[in-house]
Amino acid sequence: KVTPFLGTLSKYSAALPNIVSMKRLTNDTMASRVRGLKQACEVTFKGRRMGALDVNLSKRAFVHIMDSFGARTGAADTCLKALKAAYLWGEDRGFPEDSPVFRITSPHVSKGGAKAWSAQDDARFLARHERGTMARRWFLLSKNTAGRIEDIAIIGPENIILRDGRAYLGWQPKKKGSKYVLVPLMQELAEELELGNWHELTFILTAKGEPFASKNSLGNKIAKWVVQAGLTRNVEVENKKSGETEIEIRAARSQHGIRKATAHELAQSGANVYEIAARLSHSDFKSSAPYVQEVDREVNLRRRPSDLRLDPMVSP
Repeated sequence: KVTPFLGTLSKYSAALPNIVSMKRLTNDTMASRVRGLKQACEVTFKGRRMGALDVNLSKRAFVHIMDSFGARTGAADTCLKALKAAYLWGEDRGFPEDSPVFRITSPHVSKGGAKAWSAQDDARFLARHERGTMARRWFLLSKNTAGRIEDIAIIGPENIILRDGRAYLGWQPKKKGSKYVLVPLMQELAEELELGNWHELTFILTAKGEPFASKNSLGNKIAKWVVQAGLTRNVEVENKKSGETEIEIRAARSQHGIRKATAHELAQSGANVYEIAARLSHSDFKSSAPYVQEVDREVNLRRRPSDLRLDPMVSP
């Protein structure tokens, strides 16, 4: 009996909203899974759509799906994660057990993710976006909090806390497992907020004076602000109509890059993984460790040979 690949994966897709409601998955991850599964189904194999084939696919078929993405290894990685999640969920629900998909290696190699902002980047952005602009307010709020984009979108007047005559910003990050964060309100941000023009719920607003509908809409706006400041990179893209390669100008810095810059600064000032994790609301120390390790490597590289101690048990 042939069990259609598409029909079986559709069962998993239909179950995703319920998984989200149980707090076992975020809406963003659900959207990523659905997108990845749809892409897998549209791939053709031996002249047929993958979605029309039997769900009990061979390893060769899964490799073919990965190869179909070409240089878009990030998209291939997203697709593979979706496939593995679907087959794992379905092992007790009619999917093949121990599918070859679990033995497929992602073709994606991380390039280090977002690039940390430098002091020169900061100065260039602030020179372009003057006092009273929403772009400047976003930047100062992000520098002050080192928050994730989904938190920056909702931080507002109610997050200002007064203690012993000093103002702080306190919020509970939306990411699961993150702990409450409380940081002093820096002078530059306080002066910017005194100019007014903020909503009763949030500080960062759209051109219409309303909170951003989602982190994605805020992310799109941040990208425009960054491009306006001249912090750009050229990306080769394929024109879908002509098939020709074109150069597209995109933002070279992001919200997450500010978090990375903060982590680097903390590590360089001597902070340990626990302190970095607390400041950036990391849910585990694995996310904080690379910054400390990087500083350790830099220190070792700067050492002179005379600074290195020889093991007393080893003859020179």
